[in-house]
Amino acid sequence: MSTVNIPEADSVSYREFQEGHSVQVRAIASPGQEHDFDKGKRVSISHLNMESTAVIVSDPIEIDDGNESGRKVFSLIIEKADR
Repeated sequence: MSTVNIPEADSVSYREFQEGHSVQVRAIASPGQEHDFDKGKRVSISHLNMESTAVIVSDPIEIDDGNESGRKVFSLIIEKADR
């Protein structure tokens, strides 16, 4: 399961996520890891020292193709996963 980090400065999004709302996040995929962020996949969410599990509910939107580094940045909509 891939990990999506929610930055410290975005505590509002993490709180909204914990309350059960859908939130938009950015995910960085290394080469070959792009399909880990497809719609319906589960991801680990990390914010400060807290972790949770989410489901991707949108198709990933590529916002940076990572020409030089090979790493791609995707925009995703996630929801808290039922355990």
